[in-house]
Formats: sequence, structure tokens, C-alpha cells
Amino acid sequence: MLETYNVVLINSFRNFKRNVVSSPTLYFLFSIMLVFSILFVGFLTLFFIQTDVSVDLNDVFFLIVFLFLLKASYDFYNYFIKSDPVTYALSTQVSHFKIVFEIFMVVFWTTLGLWVLFFSLYSVSLIMSGINPDYPLIYLKFTFGIMLASVLGSTIVLHYFSKKKYRLIPLCFIFYILTFYNDIISVLIILIVSFIYLLLSSKFCLDSFQFVSRKTRKKEKAQLWLSNSIKAVFYKEITILWRERVLFSIIFSAVLMGIVTGYIALFGAEEFLPESLKTIASMIAPESYAFFGIYVLTIHGAVFISLSFFLNEEHTLWLIRHLPVKMKTYVYGKALALIIPFICSIPFIAYYSAFTNGESLFFLIWFLIFSYLAGIIICFPLGAKYVGKKSDILLLYSVSLFIFGILGISFSFNTVFKVFNVFKYLLYIFLILIEFALLFISFRISEKYLSIKYEKFLK
Repeated sequence: MLETYNVVLINSFRNFKRNVVSSPTLYFLFSIMLVFSILFVGFLTLFFIQTDVSVDLNDVFFLIVFLFLLKASYDFYNYFIKSDPVTYALSTQVSHFKIVFEIFMVVFWTTLGLWVLFFSLYSVSLIMSGINPDYPLIYLKFTFGIMLASVLGSTIVLHYFSKKKYRLIPLCFIFYILTFYNDIISVLIILIVSFIYLLLSSKFCLDSFQFVSRKTRKKEKAQLWLSNSIKAVFYKEITILWRERVLFSIIFSAVLMGIVTGYIALFGAEEFLPESLKTIASMIAPESYAFFGIYVLTIHGAVFISLSFFLNEEHTLWLIRHLPVKMKTYVYGKALALIIPFICSIPFIAYYSAFTNGESLFFLIWFLIFSYLAGIIICFPLGAKYVGKKSDILLLYSVSLFIFGILGISFSFNTVFKVFNVFKYLLYIFLILIEFALLFISFRISEKYLSIKYEKFLK
């Protein structure tokens, strides 16, 4: 009984233990930042209470449910859709329904356990702030929401990775109803209905297991212009970005962020905020909204892609290690490929400037270049160090917070540089030159991490 549940749980624990042993610094940094984030939310709650800022709990509820929905979807995808060990379990005489249900139970209890852990840390931060966390009904509603996120996340993955995606239509109605009826009783009823639909959906589990949507290959003539190895690495990375439609998503994000931040910079954010926050929003400089837009594009186009270039080499790492090609070639080829995501981010400048009449245009161009270079400088050595390892979420979260601090400090230079008038352009160029020097050092460190030292194997 619960054989699949025990196997998946034990295997997950072993993988987690192995990753902690192999990458202790990464997991330690991630744990510190995670605890800091939760405690920060607790002290932010204290700030809202002391300043009489009203916060809509429904907005917080949907935000938390959405985050745990992503977590549950990711776990169910790893434990079932792309899990090779599950192939053996599905080939036995054990009911497929039982196997899928036990895998869902792993996702369910893992997600619920994380919620209890996070909420406990949040309650500790409130107690440290002198607030009595006495709200059992709110906690119960949020707990039902986390359960609902586990159910919906598993169901979405079960139908999304199949040829019959129309089975997702009932989930659209569930989300639509949840937006209007989200009191504790309604959430409980929606949870029960969603769970019943998950049980019915388990009958079609084989439609999505190991499903791969393959495209028809076209005849390529790339070998005619791939005269060296750097071009080959560049072409390989760009092909993956094109195939996964990452470039289109960056262009869409750049246009959307440019329109949204430009509109808010022009007309202000007061109309989107509650009355208690309008005074605070009126003190924010219009250029600060451009900062958040460029930060999002940097995480999407520089940080995430830089890390994925190395972490996705899980099944090709052995080939990279044994080909007679210098590691310098791989590093420079991957770096060259990042020019394309940067070009896809340029529409942000155009749309934002259209709303602000080109104010601070030179600074925004500089800040976009500076942000991308900073993301590459930090992510390339980390990606090379953890090449082939699926720790992308930990790295992405840790690096994102670190990049936020760096960009926040560099963005504050704008107010200082305005004092120098003409000389501020020389300071902008000087900082870019410093980044190029750091970029060269970053590439050398990445080469060192990628290179094999055979002395370790001979000892």
C-alpha cells in the first residue's frame, strides 16, 4: 500500500540530500534569503498596521494561491510527466489511477507542509513585532486555498501536456467562479469540486505521460556559415531559444512593461492604489517605474537565460567534457547568444519613451545595458559551477534578490550623476567599461569551473 508514494518521497529526499551535499553554499544562501523574505513580509505587515494602510486580503489570497499553484504544477510535472522511474510503475499490474493519486498525494502534502512552515515563520515575525496572530478563520481559508492550488496545479499539468487540451476548459470556469466567490465556504466547495475533477482526470493519465509535442524538422543550411565552434554554440543556443518561444516572450514582456510603466509614469499610480497608499505613491519618481520594468526584463532575458544555458546541459555535459573544444569556446558562444535577448528587450525603451517624451532616454539605455551586463557577470560563473544540475529555481530566486540590490544601488546613481551635468555621461561610460572588465573576469572564472581537473579522478 502506498508503494509509489513512498518511492517518490524517498527518492525526492535522497535527491534533496544529494544536492545539499554537492551545493551547500547555494542551499544555505537560498535558505537565508527565504527566511529573510518571510520575516520581511511580517515586518511589512507591522508597517501597514502602524500607518493604517488597508490591504485587501483577497489580493493576498490570490497571490499566495498563484505561487503555490506554480509550485504544485512544477512538482507534478517532475514526479509524473517527465519521470523515468514512473515508467516501471505504470507497466505493472497496479492501477494507473492509484499511481497517479499517490503521486498527487506527494505533491499535496509537500505543498501543504511548505505552507505550514512559511506561515509559522510569518507568525513568529508577527510575534516578534508585538502583534498577536489571532485569526483562525483567515488561516483556515488560506489553507483551503493552498489545498486548492495543489489540486488545480496537478490537474492543469495532467491535461496541458496532452493532445486533448480542451479538458482544461472546466478549470477555466473554476478560476472564473473563484474570482467572484472566494469566502471560506465557497473555497471549500470549489476545492471539493476540483478534487472530483482531478479524480476523473486521472483516467486519462497516459495521454500526458512522457508526452512530447514534436515539430517537423526543416532542412537547414547552417553548416554553410558555421565556420568555427563559437558560431556553432551560438547557433545551438539561439535555436533552443527560438524553438521554446523564449524570444517572443521577451518581446511581449518588453512591450507590455514599456506600456504599463510608461502609462503609470505619465499619469501616476494613484488610480490603481487604495486611498491609504496614494500619498506614498505620489512621492515615487516616474523613473522608478522604469527601474522595475528593466529589472523584470533583466531577470527574464539575462539572468534566467544565462542560467538555463548551463543548467540545461544535463544530458549533454558528457559530450561537452570530451569534445576537443576549449571551454572558452562554449563560454563565448553562449555569451554571444545573449545579444539576441538584449535586442528583444529594446522595445521597452521605445514604448516607455513614447509616454515620457524621451525624458532620461540616455540614462534608460545605459541602465538597460548595465543591468544586462550585471546579470551576465553574476550568472555565468554560477551557471558554470552548477552546470547540468537542476537547481535553477534556487539559483534564480537567490540571484534575483542579489541583482535587485545591485540594480537598486546603481539606479540611485542617477540622482547623484545629475549634479555633474555633462560629466555624467563620462561616468556612465566609465561604469560600463568597468563592467566589461568584470565580464572578462567572469568568463575566465566560468572557463575554470567548466574545465575538468583529471587529478581529482587519479587520486
